[in-house]
Amino acid sequence: MKDTVENRRPLGADSVTWRRFGHLPGLFLAGTGLLLQVAHPVVGAGVLEHSEFKSAPWRRAVRTHLSTMRFIYGMRPGAAYEGDRLRELHKDIKGVDGAGRRYHALNPEAYAWVHFTLAQFMVDTARVFGDPMTAEETERMWQEFREVGRALHIKDHHLPADWAAAQDWFHRIVRDRLEATESTRDVLAELTHPAPPSKWIPPPLWNLFARPAGKIMWLTTVGGLPPELRERLGIGWTEADQRRLRRLGRVVGRTVRVLPWPLQYTPFAVVAIVGDRWRTGARLLPAPAGFPAASEANRAAAPAAEPVDRSAATDQLTGRTT
Repeated sequence: MKDTVENRRPLGADSVTWRRFGHLPGLFLAGTGLLLQVAHPVVGAGVLEHSEFKSAPWRRAVRTHLSTMRFIYGMRPGAAYEGDRLRELHKDIKGVDGAGRRYHALNPEAYAWVHFTLAQFMVDTARVFGDPMTAEETERMWQEFREVGRALHIKDHHLPADWAAAQDWFHRIVRDRLEATESTRDVLAELTHPAPPSKWIPPPLWNLFARPAGKIMWLTTVGGLPPELRERLGIGWTEADQRRLRRLGRVVGRTVRVLPWPLQYTPFAVVAIVGDRWRTGARLLPAPAGFPAASEANRAAAPAAEPVDRSAATDQLTGRTT
């Protein structure tokens, strides 16, 4: 596809999103975002009936990761291309779920919900691992995420205008829409008892890694969920679990922050950040938390938020199932 103006990456290395999304500790909370997504009845039904997640979870995970890297970091063939591809892919994903409700993968609410969970993932990762985002940083990130949403064909009025409105919407969706589904059970089972990525890996060897990794993933995935949703999914959570999560967050956060900054990020994020800095002639300076430092000019305040239209925030939004 031609590299047109419309298909260029909307963000760069000085964006909050680029500095936060690919941060390594996020790998521990990726499961929380996935559970939030499939707990939406439209997304859960689409994943259950049309996704290869259950039959080929590792292949599905790789494809989803590559897709995300395209629309977040502009990895070729680019964000606009990926937005078009996803919309075409989900056009025919529809049916009737187990409760007799008709669903369509292009349901607007579900699409925006999936996009929003990626923004919530950044905020939760920063909080759990000891580097919480400031209010100004969070607002700027959200405005950037609304910009990314345009490449995915999400209309401006389908996403709340500012982060405060987004949080109100988040709590309403959790309270009124999310539910236990067969997909939530499948996702939690796969995260906590992962199948080997290859049939050539002997089960005893795989279990040496999978069992401790599964316990950690259960802790971080379940601990990142809203308490109301944990209860609805029938997942127990104790004060001891909460203390273990806090300890893990401190250890992982402190460990990652003393690493050279390229080791604090996933590989695709490093490539994108270095490439963008090279193209723009900017220097790669480590910020106090290890993030590539933005110039003072690029640390301007977040764009002025649009007036919050509470009715628009509760419209049916556009759904993507992965």
